Amino acid sequence: MMIRRALISDIPEIVEIEDCSFKVPWPDFLFKAHLSNPGFLVYEDDRVLGYAIVSASDDKRKAHLQSIAVHRDYRRQGIASKLLEWCIDLVKLYGFNKMMLEVRENNTAAQLFYSKNGFIVEGKIDGYYLDDNAIVMCREI
Repeated sequence: MMIRRALISDIPEIVEIEDCSFKVPWPDFLFKAHLSNPGFLVYEDDRVLGYAIVSASDDKRKAHLQSIAVHRDYRRQGIASKLLEWCIDLVKLYGFNKMMLEVRENNTAAQLFYSKNGFIVEGKIDGYYLDDNAIVMCREI
């Protein structure tokens, strides 16, 4: 098993993971647009089991975790935690000192995952999603 940068050939499997993970999934063209991003990572073991996308935010000292997901058949095996730690290590190398993310207000499981990984709630954005608010979480790195 290994973590590496995403390739164009990974997009179909990434889209499959996205479709089974999110109520409103990203279309494939958004993933293709991120292929040049060094923070677009996949976790693979003969196939893509999970992915993460992290990039610079408007505040250049903060990294933004845009998306992270694991295929439903491989959840609860520590894959998301490994991907998250790789993202944190990567953004440290680029000189970022904080990572932020948005998570659905009603997704308490994801909020708990991020809390267990050192993120704290910093705010809320009403109407961020079409059908939900976002909780903004951050972690010093």
